[in-house]
Amino acid sequence: MNPLPLPSWLRRPTWLILVLTALVLATPAGAQQPPNRAGLVIQYDDGRVETACVRFREETISSLELLERAEVPVIAQGSAIGTAVCKIGGDGCDYPAEQCFCERDGPRAVYWAFYTGDGSTWTYAVRSAAGVDVRDGDLNGWAWGLGDSSGGAQPPLLTIDEICVEPPATALAPTNVPATGTSIAPTTISAAAATTAPPSPTPASPETEPSAQWPSYLGFAVLAAMLLIGGAVAARRRG
Repeated sequence: MNPLPLPSWLRRPTWLILVLTALVLATPAGAQQPPNRAGLVIQYDDGRVETACVRFREETISSLELLERAEVPVIAQGSAIGTAVCKIGGDGCDYPAEQCFCERDGPRAVYWAFYTGDGSTWTYAVRSAAGVDVRDGDLNGWAWGLGDSSGGAQPPLLTIDEICVEPPATALAPTNVPATGTSIAPTTISAAAATTAPPSPTPASPETEPSAQWPSYLGFAVLAAMLLIGGAVAARRRG
């Protein structure tokens, strides 16, 4: 049995171009995966605790990039064995005007101790921030204080959900949503409240806005309309 021939309107180049265009428009622009997110906890010399939720599209970024994308002022010293963080915010040493580890107390130093975490515990990082990969859901912690090569001051322990607080869902799409980038501005909380009070909610990432779904609906509507019109034209010619 010979297969049924395609209708003549489907064999015409013009219709083929229109159908392909509609299929492109029908690709859900808003169906992409949500961005990865990582949390940052920073404890300063005066006890202030600053947190930041950073969203990123790459599979991994470095811990140094996490600090930079959170728009935290950082001074670092690169070397053949790694990158040392000399200053974060107003605490630390002004390299290269002074040594990266300029403050000492006998054999020990006052420096930025670096930790990685999973929400249940902090692990002291033996590698430099430039050599530690950050993935979706990871936590980084920094604390300024006295320590040595085995550990130092430790920031309060927070979970990723406490740092990356999502706004409550609403029935209607917002009409005036401020644009945001991959970095979320840090939120400052007191050291005493760090383990009990989560930071203020952060604005939704633009990749998840409901308005991003409109191209999908429009493409399907165009495709359906063209198929109906083409079918009607073909039926009329056969009649």
